[in-house]
Amino acid sequence: MPKKYIIISSILAVIIIILLALIFFFKISFTSLPTNLPVVLTEVLTTEGERRHVDSIRLTKSDSSHLDSDEPVQSENEKEIVLDQSNDITRMLIEDVHIYQGGRITSDSPEYTAEMNLSDGDTLYLYLSNEYIRVVPSDQEGRLYKVLDTENAVYAYFHAFFEEDEG
Repeated sequence: MPKKYIIISSILAVIIIILLALIFFFKISFTSLPTNLPVVLTEVLTTEGERRHVDSIRLTKSDSSHLDSDEPVQSENEKEIVLDQSNDITRMLIEDVHIYQGGRITSDSPEYTAEMNLSDGDTLYLYLSNEYIRVVPSDQEGRLYKVLDTENAVYAYFHAFFEEDEG
């Protein structure tokens, strides 16, 4: 085999290794497309063709990050806000937040836990920071979504409740 082919194949091998390293490092997925939060919540709230309704949402400021964990952790924080008015619940459910399952996520903003009590007695947990949303249905593995918008509107909505309560 001539030297020319060895050099070309070596360069191609290095390029492929670099591409694979970048895909692994940035957690790039070619199977997941961007979506929005209402679509994901509709999928989670629909079971066997029937749509479950959210009766109330209990908000707390999380003490720990759920970036890598699905387990609900009892908050040491005394402040708790309950949304049981239909317009507050509807606003949260239809807020158009663009999300992507996967990607590299770093978070330095506080996290909020939204415990949603559903009409069939189940509970759905949402863990939100400005950079990510983790959706955890009861008795299922949670899914982590990176927020693609510069500002997470649901996070800002929850954050406003706690600022209002402090002020």
